[in-house]
Formats: sequence, structure tokens, C-alpha cells
Amino acid sequence: MERNLSFDTEGLEKIAVHLGWAQLEMFADEVDKVQVMAAGDDSSVEDLRIAVKDGCLTVEQPQYGLSLNIMECRWLQVCVRVPSQWKGDIALSTLSGLLSARKLCAKSLSLETVSGDLHAVRICAADASLKTVGGDMRGEQLTAESLNVRSVSGDTALDALSVKSLKCTSVSGEQTYNMACAFEKVDVTAVSGNVIITAPVEAMDVSLRSISGRVRTEGVNIREGDGVPSVRVTGVTADLKLISIKD
Repeated sequence: MERNLSFDTEGLEKIAVHLGWAQLEMFADEVDKVQVMAAGDDSSVEDLRIAVKDGCLTVEQPQYGLSLNIMECRWLQVCVRVPSQWKGDIALSTLSGLLSARKLCAKSLSLETVSGDLHAVRICAADASLKTVGGDMRGEQLTAESLNVRSVSGDTALDALSVKSLKCTSVSGEQTYNMACAFEKVDVTAVSGNVIITAPVEAMDVSLRSISGRVRTEGVNIREGDGVPSVRVTGVTADLKLISIKD
């Protein structure tokens, strides 16, 4: 079964999609209206709640759907397509379903999964937040004033980052962050997962501390004071590495 709905962007300030086991994709395209497309078994598609209220378009699976066994002939995929020029707030979340976001530009952006993987490509936002518990996180060409990343056991790999401030927290997942340009501050905390940061900057105010893990820098000119990017990385058993990539 399929459902296809369209919504005007006039007065639309936010899009919020909250799903359980369903797969979610959202991207920007050359369209005039916001389009919500759902495909799946009859019950799952019919039960999907789609409505606009107080300037917010909300798409939700009912609460009972969060505990359904997806092997019992239940399946659901939701795709949201927005006009390229629309720049409101975006909040997307799934429990176990894959979450994919691309070519989005928002004031505030939140992407969150529990066990599902998270993919983000060509994202632009003033404030952005990426969160997973056990799912892996992959991102490329992410631009933001402030980017907050949180993961428990999933691996995180973010490439071509253009951010002023990056704050990351992980318990056991591997973390890799490749900065595309100069930045102001990077703050990373890890327990047992390893951390690798690369940046096209030589001079940095650096503090790398791990209780029992190895700490390394490559090509970095460590300086203190204002006027240079700040990098603070703390680990327990994690290995920490900061690499300066010259142009």
C-alpha cells in the first residue's frame, strides 16, 4: 500500500518525523511542496499519522508499532522530499530503522536513532545534532555553526566537516572526524573507543589525554592562546590521534 501527501511550505516552520522500526529517508529536491511518501503493508501505512499543526508537519508511527515484530509481514518505508529553498527546523528519529538525510538545509537539525544506522550527506544547519545508541553513523559534507555528536556503542565516521564548533561523546565506538577547513573548537570524549581527528591546520591549542591509551600527534604545531583552533580530547582506554593534513 502507498500514501502520497503534499503540503504547502507557507507558514511551515518545522518538520518532525518519529518512527519505530520503519526506514526513513529525507532529502531536498526541486519541488514546490513538501511531499510525504509512505509504502508498506496495509496496516502500517494506514496507521501512520501525518498532520500539520501550529506550523509543524508531524509524521509518526503509533506507539504500539514500536514493539511490533517486523518479521510478522510488517514493513514500512517513509520518504520526505522538501523544496530546496525551504529552511525550517528538522527533527528526525527512528528506533531500529535506517535513517538517511541528504541535501538538507535547516536552521536546527536533529537526527537520532537507537539501533538503526544513520547516514547524513550534504547537510547544512546553524545547529546540528546527530545521535545513535548502537547504530553506526556516517556523514559527509556537513556544514554547521555547532555540531553535537553522541554515540554509545556505534562507530562514527564524519568526513568533510565544515563546522566552527564540534562536540562529540562516545562510550565504546570508534570515532573518526575529518575537518575540511579551519575551525574554532573541537571537544571529544571517549571511554574505550579510539579517536582519530584530521584537520588542514598546523597550529592548534591541543590537549590529548587518555588514562591507559596511546596519544599521538602528526604534523601538529602545538600553541597556546587565542587565535588558534582549540582541540580537547579525553579518553580512558582509547587511543587518540590528531593529524595535521597540509594542503
